[in-house]
Amino acid sequence: MLTIAIIIIIVLIPLLLSLDYSLGKKEHKRNLRWLEFSKKSGDYTLYTIGDPFFTAFFQDLRAAKKRIDIMFFIVKRDEISNEFLSLLKDKAKEGVSIRLQLDRVGSHQVGSKIRKELEASGIQFAYMAKPGFPYLFYNLQRRNHRKIAVIDGEVGYVGGFNVGKEYLGRDTRLGNWRDYHLRLEGNIVQDLQETFLDDWFLSTGEENGDILVPNKSGNKDIEIVATDGGQLEDVFISMIEEARKEIFIGTPYFIPSERLFQSLLRARQRGVDIKVIVPMKSDHPFVKEAGLPYLSRLTSAGGEVYMFDLGFYHAKVLIIDEKLCDIGTANFDRRSLFLNKEVNTLIYNNRFVVDLRLAFLRDMQDSQKFNAHYRQLLNFGTKIRIGIAYLLRPFL
Repeated sequence: MLTIAIIIIIVLIPLLLSLDYSLGKKEHKRNLRWLEFSKKSGDYTLYTIGDPFFTAFFQDLRAAKKRIDIMFFIVKRDEISNEFLSLLKDKAKEGVSIRLQLDRVGSHQVGSKIRKELEASGIQFAYMAKPGFPYLFYNLQRRNHRKIAVIDGEVGYVGGFNVGKEYLGRDTRLGNWRDYHLRLEGNIVQDLQETFLDDWFLSTGEENGDILVPNKSGNKDIEIVATDGGQLEDVFISMIEEARKEIFIGTPYFIPSERLFQSLLRARQRGVDIKVIVPMKSDHPFVKEAGLPYLSRLTSAGGEVYMFDLGFYHAKVLIIDEKLCDIGTANFDRRSLFLNKEVNTLIYNNRFVVDLRLAFLRDMQDSQKFNAHYRQLLNFGTKIRIGIAYLLRPFL
């Protein structure tokens, strides 16, 4: 009887998880949130290394006079995280209004004790995307992957950096950390505020509140794209279909939908040069193996793939024809396309795009060509992991 019960449980659990995921996905699609923004003016600074990013970010936090609104996917309990939280507590004690949102799963190390300490200092705190019933399994997959900071309505930050020692290159396994993060000024900061406030409403039930109007307007065309799973695929495809000369993609995880991948293959057919950078190292199980078949197919179609070998590559960038680029929180994978909340920044400025293109090409120089490395990788064990990763693609 015990054996029969075990067999029933083994069969029943996958069926229940599959039903939970299917019903949860339908509910998600019925309730997609779409924050529609148009181009606005602004200025920007790009950070690709952790030390200068955190130096600038902390300086802006210390200079805050009125309000700080911050959301991160990951905040940990290490030295840089403690410094960040202590800084916020100090500003709250100075009388600055502070709202802090953290993803409930990504920032699981920030528990109830730390939350009480933050609230006792005067910080308004909320967990984002708390898993719950119904559809617990699906809700566990639905993460808020956005990283946004808005300071006094004047300065905004958005991009790939979270808060933890690895983002400073201090993780001995991952080594140097390459990421792309923007510091924004001008009218565009209003759209980051609106994105933050919409998530704050979902996390707390509190109405959106006021938008602080920046004193500066800026003189570059920028557009915020805030997605909730289901819209990002169309955004990326639209950009790819505009390409006539080249498409450069930087991503830690290359696991596109088949529809998105076919748009890349069509671009190759019309003669567009495609270059992709992914990391040599992997920071999560199976993500590298899930991407290998797509990378192989792309190189077979004439695309070029490079594996960054100077640490870990976490940049999320899409560059089109030296005239348009996208930098944000979204990876080129199924999770960002269909599950996560993401926020991306489209920049329409030739000079910036050309400079970004040069940064991308420099990262290529610190990478190995995929073809040679793929032949070394493709052993029996890798083939088994590729098979497992194929089944797990919706969650990767």
